[in-house]
Formats: sequence, C-alpha cells, structure tokens
Amino acid sequence: MSPVVIGVAGTHSTGKSTFCNDLKVSLELKGVHVATIPSFGKLAVEQGIALLTQHTYDSTMWFIDRTLEAQQTACANADVVLVDRPIIDAVAYWYAAVEYRGASAASYEIDAIDALMLSHCQNYTAVVATKLDTSVALGPGRDTNSHFRELVDTHLHQLLGRLGIKHRVLFPQVRESLLAELQTDVFQRMRLL
Repeated sequence: MSPVVIGVAGTHSTGKSTFCNDLKVSLELKGVHVATIPSFGKLAVEQGIALLTQHTYDSTMWFIDRTLEAQQTACANADVVLVDRPIIDAVAYWYAAVEYRGASAASYEIDAIDALMLSHCQNYTAVVATKLDTSVALGPGRDTNSHFRELVDTHLHQLLGRLGIKHRVLFPQVRESLLAELQTDVFQRMRLL
C-alpha cells in the first residue's frame, strides 16, 4: 500500500510545524509509522542558498529537489509522510520574493515550475494550507518583514486556486477539527477504523 502523503504549506510562523508534530504524535499513538520532511531553511542558510526576499528560480529548484529527494526516501519506509513545506511552498516564496523586489520571472521558469508542481502535487493525499492571521505573534527568530510574509500567504493561495489543487485551509479556529479529520482520513486509508 502506498503511504499517505500530507503536505502542510504556508508562510512562516503560521503553525505548520506544530500542526505536523501534533498530527504525527496522534498517529503514532495508534501505531502508525510516520516520517516528517522538515523545512530545509537552515540547510539553505548553511549552504548560502538564497531565501526569503532573495529567493530565486535556482534556489526554488534547490528547495524542490531537497524536498522531493526526502519524500522519496521517506515513502519507502513510512505509512504516513508529513511534508512541512511541500514544493508549492517554495514556489509561493519565490513568487513573493519576485514581487517584493519589483522584478519579474521569466515565462519559461514559470512554465517549468508550474508543470513540476502539477506533476508532483497529485502525489499528495492531502494538502493543507495555513491562512495567515496577523494577530498571531511571530515565533522566535523568524523574519519580521510582515509585508513579505503577507505576500507569501497571498501567492500560496493564488497558486492553489490557479492550479486547481484541492486543499484544506488551516487557521486557528479549525485546527482541532482539521487534525481530527486528517487522522480519520489516515485511519480509513489504512483500514484502522
């Protein structure tokens, strides 16, 4: 049986990692083997890869390659793979960075990335996209550029709509019900209910 792959996307400090961790813990309590694909932001910084407002097509491809490699490895060994920042996330950051800098992306770059997203997003069993709530404080050590953070949120939801990617929206008021819904989905797919 193919593993369940759940991607959780969104601008920084909107609860993605906490949501992934809580879902992982609840599934593991039922004996489900869960692998988590983390964000590669720290590795990017260590390797001098452009990110945030300096994000480029090449850095976007770097993030996509790392994520897909990690997903492939995890899918071989887990019942459920939780992707904290699926590939569409890197693309939303790139679009936001391009807009923030007042630049434009080449049409061949957009076409290549759209094709890649459409090809790989269908491999996700579920996609969750956080919705930015500006009243929630940023986590420690996070980029404080609120305009850029809002651009990422806007571009993420525009991409999901434009590409017709079915997704669930995560915001504080639906967090617990969405956790329960995804748990039930996983258990049904694994026939644990």
